Amino acid sequence: MQLPSEKKYHVDIAFGGDGPTRPLRLVSGEPVHNLGTQEVQLVYGNMPKQTRPEQKLWIYQYRNGSAMEWNSFYAFPELEFFQDDYEVMNRYTSWEARDKGNFWVVKFIRGGETEGLPLLEGEGVIADTEAVPIVGKLMYVNGVVKLNMTGRTRVIDSFESEEEKFHGLKRWFGMTIESIHV
Repeated sequence: MQLPSEKKYHVDIAFGGDGPTRPLRLVSGEPVHNLGTQEVQLVYGNMPKQTRPEQKLWIYQYRNGSAMEWNSFYAFPELEFFQDDYEVMNRYTSWEARDKGNFWVVKFIRGGETEGLPLLEGEGVIADTEAVPIVGKLMYVNGVVKLNMTGRTRVIDSFESEEEKFHGLKRWFGMTIESIHV
């Protein structure tokens, strides 16, 4: 995304639990605090399997602490996309996941939105009362709900039947989904 100020940003709203919690400026090698001890960054360069080094890519990376190695997750070129492009990508990824029986939901938790969560001592504490930071995330992966607060992940609920799964999505994510049989 390019703003009128000419600054460019990467906005990722669907990657998942290790995705960025805010837009990232398209600046190579500028680490940004993400969640807990996690840092994320974009690096402009090449992937190991590329055969044409003149074609640079933006590579999204994360690490779970400043002393740890960077992990590369995905890469993207700097191209203009249109509504039709997004519709094709969305349909393909949605149907591909459905056909494999996979279903994922990630909900980032902002400071002050922790009511009803099974928090451990010290989780969800906000040091800066002016900001509303991301303090954790709920993740639903194929019938299992996990809570990650300050970099620690644990299972807090799980479901077997389709009815239980739909109830769990409503309870933890506020989602109401009707059973779909195709």
